[in-house]
Amino acid sequence: MASPSPAFPTLSAAVLLGLGRPGAGDPRVRPLTILLAGTAASDTAQLRAGLEAAGHRCLLAASWPEATGMLSRILVDVVVQELTCPGARRFEAVKRLRAWPPPLSRLAMVAMAGQQERGLEPACQEAGFDALVSRPLSPEALEAALRRVVVARSPAEPLDALRREELLAEFGQEGRRIRDRAALDEAAACVVRLRSLPALPDVQAAAAQAARAFDSVGAKAAAAAARAIEAKPDRRPVLLQPLIAASVAAKMALRRG
Repeated sequence: MASPSPAFPTLSAAVLLGLGRPGAGDPRVRPLTILLAGTAASDTAQLRAGLEAAGHRCLLAASWPEATGMLSRILVDVVVQELTCPGARRFEAVKRLRAWPPPLSRLAMVAMAGQQERGLEPACQEAGFDALVSRPLSPEALEAALRRVVVARSPAEPLDALRREELLAEFGQEGRRIRDRAALDEAAACVVRLRSLPALPDVQAAAAQAARAFDSVGAKAAAAAARAIEAKPDRRPVLLQPLIAASVAAKMALRRG
């Protein structure tokens, strides 16, 4: 006899119409809406403070039923579920969520655990989690892990199609290629400088120059990543890796034409 379909909550119009995307913009750099489900009070306070200081929105659920209720009403980018979250039954919650209809079935899910168990990471992935993080971890480390899984589930288009067409009409195919190479070389030099510049005003200037170079050839995702560093130069250690990833994606996209 076939097992019954897993029950799922009635989704609000906001969730259904939003298609699971709580915010517009490049997922590599925009603020995230994060749900912490069942995390210990000591972890929650530290992680929430760090994530919110970085500009993200944190929601808290003490149990999985409470988390389910919030997910049915509020658009969320990613859920961090403590494996001991009350009501989650370790892997059962994520397995049920993956069987729900979209957009919840596509939601990024990260498991949190204490001491690493042998074979735990592949078990989490098999159950449906996108990643596993282990305590103790800093808000910065958690943010980097969450950013990776959100980007993997919702990659941004690297190029502005309209800008690319404008450049083609104005300069032709070969002329556009020449501009692409010059812009990428200029941006790459800025990214190299961003690794070591000590003064925040210099960091802002280099990031702004990189953004202009990327913008000039329609590399919109890389430009957004550079502008994020320009806006918050003190967060360069966290924001540099998304910029590098967006730069590589832009280079590959531009080479494809």
